[in-house]
Amino acid sequence: MDFLKELGHLAIASRMKGLTDRLLRGGTEAYRYLDIDFEPRWFTLFYLLSTESSPLSIQQIADALKVSHPAVIQTAQMLVKRGLIRSYQDEADRRKRLLAITPKGRELAAELTPVWNCFLAAVSDLFGSAGADMMEVIRKVEEELDREEMGSRIIRKIKEMQAKAVEIVEYSPEHREVFRTLNEEWLKKYFAVEEDDIRLLRHPEEVIIAPGGAVLFARLGGKIVGTTALLKRDDETYELAKMAVTPGAQRKQAGRRLAESAIALARQKGAKTVILMTDNRLRAAVGLYRNLGFRLAPNETTTSGKYARAKFGFAMKLDLE
Repeated sequence: MDFLKELGHLAIASRMKGLTDRLLRGGTEAYRYLDIDFEPRWFTLFYLLSTESSPLSIQQIADALKVSHPAVIQTAQMLVKRGLIRSYQDEADRRKRLLAITPKGRELAAELTPVWNCFLAAVSDLFGSAGADMMEVIRKVEEELDREEMGSRIIRKIKEMQAKAVEIVEYSPEHREVFRTLNEEWLKKYFAVEEDDIRLLRHPEEVIIAPGGAVLFARLGGKIVGTTALLKRDDETYELAKMAVTPGAQRKQAGRRLAESAIALARQKGAKTVILMTDNRLRAAVGLYRNLGFRLAPNETTTSGKYARAKFGFAMKLDLE
């Protein structure tokens, strides 16, 4: 059983590393056959210095090879030890280290050039036999990764999975207490619970819902983990307020699902604008609002502006049309 093959795309990085290792091992065997003290992993740095106008700085090499500074330095140390390149400080800028090929290195490069041509021919034969234009495939994959790195792609899929697990439910009297406790939790952490907070949090039916607003909740794994309120300002304007997600459920897309659902509900109610008041101390929330399309609105007034904490905050606005 070939376990990695059974895993398919899930083990693609391991499969590619295994393929790379086999190709490098073949190169090592060829150098040993010729009794040449050289390693395939040195090739790109050594070849660059042998063909480009030497010397080159560590930064120039790292940029050209798309590797890190430590990776360049590590390979350079091995080549310096064998006398194939030299390393010295830049006279114009003592902070820079330059690498240049040595006469011994040039001799070896000349000796290896026909060998490298054999490498090229063997690789071309290999992929020709496999019926794949690997360079074209690699080019396309690299272009896609330039557009969006792999980490971002994986995290995006994780967020989509998390979002699907969050259920949005509307207010009912049984939720009154959790609405209060969730909001008091974050207010006490960052600010203070004020008199107007108490009135709104204890009487959401009268203060929020009766005038035409709404209160939404995020449920995850059968438990209410977040909430937000939609306050009606007028027929065309609603205010997003009292957004709270319990710490244990943060980074699980509950806040995003609440905000998106509140915006959708405001649009359903005929709103043209959604406004809110936030604070730079709430960095995750501010990032979410910007991502959803909210922009700074310094001239906008909000009901949240009456709180003492508002003097440190700022208004944002989302146009729905």
